[in-house]
Amino acid sequence: MLPCKRISEGVRQPVKAFYPWRVIAVRHFSPPGGERVLPYTSEQGVILIALLWVLTALSLLALNLAFTVRTEAHAAQASVEAERCYFYARGGLEAALYRIIFPNKDDEKQREFFPYAGGMNHYWMSNEDTTCHVAVLDEAGKIDLNFARVETLIRLLSNIGVKDPLNSSLAEAIVKWREPQVRSTGDVDDGSSTPAEEIRHRPFTSVEELLLIKGMTQEILYGMPKRKEDGRVVVRRGLAEYVTVYGGSIQINVNYAEPEVIGALPGLDLDTAQTVVQAREEGPFKSSGDLSQRISGIFQGEALSMMTTQLSPHYCLISTAFAKGSKARRSIKTVVKRDETLKSRHEKLIWYDEYWPSDRVLKWAEVEPNIEAIRALSQIKIIDFQREM
Repeated sequence: MLPCKRISEGVRQPVKAFYPWRVIAVRHFSPPGGERVLPYTSEQGVILIALLWVLTALSLLALNLAFTVRTEAHAAQASVEAERCYFYARGGLEAALYRIIFPNKDDEKQREFFPYAGGMNHYWMSNEDTTCHVAVLDEAGKIDLNFARVETLIRLLSNIGVKDPLNSSLAEAIVKWREPQVRSTGDVDDGSSTPAEEIRHRPFTSVEELLLIKGMTQEILYGMPKRKEDGRVVVRRGLAEYVTVYGGSIQINVNYAEPEVIGALPGLDLDTAQTVVQAREEGPFKSSGDLSQRISGIFQGEALSMMTTQLSPHYCLISTAFAKGSKARRSIKTVVKRDETLKSRHEKLIWYDEYWPSDRVLKWAEVEPNIEAIRALSQIKIIDFQREM
């Protein structure tokens, strides 16, 4: 007897013969009063599987699109926060500069605006979203390239990790560059193979000019980044952090000089320099006599003669702004000359729109902007920030 199927009229009729390998499931009879039920074929199964794969691919595309949108949104937010930090750092720098050039008539308030600690003066500005710290340093706290001796430069290069004999050759080339006599381009690394040509003396006009010195590299001059064990990226500081062309003298301001600079003076080393740094944490040196009295027996006459406590008219300002609750940060650096003959009473000599400050500066940028926090962190007195600034 042939299989039968039930149609809606309820009449039993035979169906055509079918083959088992073409039928997935067969219902011979539909429920009473129901519609006709046809068998499912293998082609329909393939379509179902293909549809599942299409849905899976679409899901993956949707996930990838969501991840891309999320990444772009975070990048856009970081870019906005970085721009906000930049302009806030710029505003903080201008605010600090204004208070320096036009000081408060109340000396006590002026001192509170610029507390001294860690070999620099500090200025803070903050709002709900951003905090800005401005470090104020005297350019005389660095070694002037146009006055430094060969021996001083050799010791400075050694203190920042430049080994012998490279430190000696660099120091000699730096001094030879500014000598008032004819010299050869053999001391200039211009990358050419043409015959040497006579070039006459001229003093350094910028620190970046050191790149023309034979043997000087960007790594030596600017330093290079390195990653610490905790994952933080820090910069191994280069020679540019310790030299200047605006000092105007062979003397350095010991209240603003770093240990590497102090240790480069005749008869001193890094250990002695650390002793000087610790001594000024008790209060800045008021004079050379105060320095020799508080640190007796350490300095030779020559080293003491190369130190001063008087502020120069050239200042370095490093402004760093942080976005609260974010890792966004921007830093700006400028060197300013105080000039009473100008209407603005100052002149910006150099401007770095992008700057990576050292840990020495960054550790102060995260301090709350109040005098009590400064005293607690540095455990020192507040310097009398001289009004001639």
